Parts: sequence; C-alpha cells; structure tokens
Amino acid sequence: MKQLEDHEAFETSSLIGHRVYALYYKDGLLCTGSDDLSAKLWDVTTGQCVYGIQTHTCAAVKFDEQKLVTGSFDNTVACWEWSSGARTQHFRGHTGAVFSVDYSDELDILVSGSSDFTVKVWALSAETCLNTLTGQTEWVTKVVLQKCKVKSLLHSPGDYILLSADKYEIKIWPIGKEINCKCLKTLSVSEDRSICLQPRLHFDGKYIVCSSALGLYQWDFASYDILRVIKTPERANLALLGFGDVFALLFDNRFLYIMDLRTESLISHWPLPEYRKSKRGSSFLAGEVSWLNGLDGHNDTGLVFATSMPDHSIHLVLWKEHS
Repeated sequence: MKQLEDHEAFETSSLIGHRVYALYYKDGLLCTGSDDLSAKLWDVTTGQCVYGIQTHTCAAVKFDEQKLVTGSFDNTVACWEWSSGARTQHFRGHTGAVFSVDYSDELDILVSGSSDFTVKVWALSAETCLNTLTGQTEWVTKVVLQKCKVKSLLHSPGDYILLSADKYEIKIWPIGKEINCKCLKTLSVSEDRSICLQPRLHFDGKYIVCSSALGLYQWDFASYDILRVIKTPERANLALLGFGDVFALLFDNRFLYIMDLRTESLISHWPLPEYRKSKRGSSFLAGEVSWLNGLDGHNDTGLVFATSMPDHSIHLVLWKEHS
C-alpha cells in the first residue's frame, strides 16, 4: 500500500510486436491481434513470442491453450489452432465488423457483437448460427458470456448470462434457442442518451460495472438496481479497466489510477505514454486482477496493464519485482 501511495509499485516494459487492434490476457499470456493478418501469443514474463499465426484482420481476440477465436473487420468470426495455425471454424453472417467475441466450451456456444448492431449466438463446433439478437441501436462493442453467482429475478447461481453493450445501453439476454427471444433487461445511465458509457464493461456474476462521464455505475445483478454511483469529479471520464471488492483500476489519456473502493478515493497513479486510442476499448486491458479484491502479499505480481502504441510496440505496466 505504501508503494502504491508513493507511486513506486510498478515498472514498465514493452513487447516489439505489430500494429495491434485487439488484446486479450490470461494466465501470464498476452494475445495481440492485428490488421496485418496475424495474431501473436506472448509470454509476459519472458517477453518471448510463443506463437505467431496468420489470420484475418483482427478486431477482437480471445484464446485458451488450444485455440484462438477472432472477430474480424471482414465481418466474420474464426477459430484457429495455435499449434498448427490452421483455421478450424469460420462463422459468416454479420454484415459489419465483429468487435467482440466470447465463448463457452461447456455450452458449445460462441457469441459475437458487431457494428451491424446485432449479437449472434453460434454453435461453436457446428459453425451454425442459433440466434440473432436485435435491439441495440449502436455498434455492439462488448459481449460477455459469464456464469451468474447470485439468485436474481430471472436467474439462478450457475446459469450462464449473456450481456451486450453499446455506447448507451447494456442488455441482458437469455441464452435460449428461441427465435426472436426478448431482452430480459436494459441498463443505461441516462434515458435521453445524453451520457455515453465507456467501452469497458465489468461483470463478475454478482455486479455489473461500467464507467461514464458521471462516474462509475455499479448495478446489483440480483435486483438490477443501481447500487452506487462513484463520482470521479477531479478528473472527468476515467475509463474502467478492472473492479474488485477493494480496488478499481482506472485510466485516462495520461495516467493509470487506483481507487480504494472503501473510501472511493484515488490512492495512486502511474504515468502512461501516448498510447493508441480506441473508441471500442480494444487496444488496452488490465492484466492480473485478483489483487483488486485485496492485496494478500502474493498477488502483487505480473501484468497490471497493457496497451498498443503508435510505433507498433505493446506497452506493459507490471508489478515491481520484490527486492
């Protein structure tokens, strides 16, 4: 905590990569997707490129040990095998760029959000479209497939939830196969659309959190009620990177910020270089997030933040090694 408050807890590094339009982080590995028809998987600790494969143009990426799923500016979604680089599935049907993807091997479902204002639900192994969800009125910049952790008005713990977000609204959907299925709930911060949502959406099965010009909005998933609005008056339009029980990670054009959610005050900041801006929120992300639930003496290691740079490098902010 003292190092955070003295702005001495972090260090920076960089990966020399390619022109990055999409990032995804998991278990010490960072995937970068480009419009140069390639994707790379990096070991953040060593800085080594583990895999580099030829793809289509990447607007969104998500991966596991075996495969990479990409949403593309060519209006399609594809699955690729890391080890061979082969494209194993190709999903066609959107009429605009695919800006967000998520999937569940357990459900055998892939979901995609597009600039055509729709969300599509696909059978992952069969490559068939199960449903097209309409109702968003702007680019769908985020889709999230996540298990519910609380009993809500419409869900039980363990149920899978599908969220989609555009710049004004967050929609909660059933994951059924009924055609023309209706949105369960729509969340927004202003009925007259005068306030935009920032392109980062947090959902951990209990709370939905999104930032706006008015501050951070936290919804209780059990009731869909707004639990609190955390004002950030000293700096307008802080974007959300991560949200936990104790801390939130925020940033703007110049700094990373850590907020203590118990006091709702900013306790630390870290300078950022002139990174590549992304209206979709695709060119920056939080790394390890367990520390946001409280520092335990072991979880202050690894990647904190990554963003793509104009010189085609990837700027990393890491916890400083313990001396």
